[in-house]
Amino acid sequence: MTLLLVVLALTIAIPIVFLLAVLYAAGRRRRGIPIGSRFSAGLTVLGGTCFGIFLVTGADSFVISGPILGGALLLAWSLLRRRRRVQAGQLLLGTALPWTVLYGLEALDAVAHPAAYDEGAVSGWLAIGLVGVILGLALIRRGDPAAPAPVATAPAGDPGSRAYGNIAAAIREPGRIGPFGTSELAALVAFVVVWVFVPLAAGTLGFPVAVGFLAAVVLGALLATEAYIRAMPFRSRRAFEAFSWLGEWELGQASRLGAGGVPTRPADADAWLAAHPETPDNRWIRVEVLLLAARFDEARATAERLPDDTPEEHWQRAHALDDVDWRSGGPGDLASLRAAADGLQPADGDDRLRAEVGIAAAEVRRRMADGRSSPGDALEPLLDVRRRLGRRADGQVGRALRRRLFTTILVISAVIGAALWLLDPVAGQLT
Repeated sequence: MTLLLVVLALTIAIPIVFLLAVLYAAGRRRRGIPIGSRFSAGLTVLGGTCFGIFLVTGADSFVISGPILGGALLLAWSLLRRRRRVQAGQLLLGTALPWTVLYGLEALDAVAHPAAYDEGAVSGWLAIGLVGVILGLALIRRGDPAAPAPVATAPAGDPGSRAYGNIAAAIREPGRIGPFGTSELAALVAFVVVWVFVPLAAGTLGFPVAVGFLAAVVLGALLATEAYIRAMPFRSRRAFEAFSWLGEWELGQASRLGAGGVPTRPADADAWLAAHPETPDNRWIRVEVLLLAARFDEARATAERLPDDTPEEHWQRAHALDDVDWRSGGPGDLASLRAAADGLQPADGDDRLRAEVGIAAAEVRRRMADGRSSPGDALEPLLDVRRRLGRRADGQVGRALRRRLFTTILVISAVIGAALWLLDPVAGQLT
């Protein structure tokens, strides 16, 4: 009974401490104050411990413990892929600690009261926890690998990378606290709170099980979406507003030309190109899609066929040629971009401002490629141009993300709720 009370107290206390630490760290990042390596390490271990505690409390139900363990392992694998070996080790260590401590205490108690335990099972579970602890400590001791030499073909976020996704990585950086993102954590907390309290409240008020289930699905998606959007740090939000304001206009132009759903993944680019033969109107879109497909020679030839008769056409051609040269590993030509933008008048008109955002995005890509990915550096060009956009870009985060996030989280919420209801008798009673 004493052990159970201790586990219950820690299950409540440690997540609260973790959330308070995240809020403190987020406040420091918001003020531009760096987070020290020791604090980051403690936060990572503490976050892993939250995974471990939830894993222990849901150990009797694979429907509950499976996603928790899968989430922890997926995050650790993501950190390893990004060469953050120490953080991956800290996360694994924290995740394994509650499990190891619990079964270690049970193993000690089993020595005094052997009849009360299945010693084989306790030893097996303890061994699993110890493997996690040892693996985490080994990764921490080994340390992070050296950064690779800059190369144009590197993945997004790596030195020298010309890949799509570098701007997204720069925008997310101010919200990174250790291995965690503030928006993702806020969405997760909102989602979990809804799924803990709404079904219970519905049952207490006498509503049918299905009502509690549906309410949790919908409210979980709504609140998680809003939490994600509103937890986005100020610098990330402002940079996203500028970049997305331009992107929304470009997607609207493509839609009006009948270009359909312009692909965002290399795997879809070739199919789109085959379905949309080149025309004078869609030539500028094809340049982008050809670059996405890494067909650089074709992209360059297409960009050179763009017209150059008006200031708007001159800008579009200069932008396409710079993008092709940069994506294919060349230096690009920012000077030509700036000169072309100067020809767009008036200076505060939408055409000129779209060009200014395009130049800012090009500068952010270059800063990311040369390793300047700190929140006070890489995003500065987008933050500068955002000031000039004024009200044009207000609310852009919600317009760009709210519907997409809500739809995605609604599907996830429905799948999780259905699994709990249909596959797990205990959780099913709660829903």
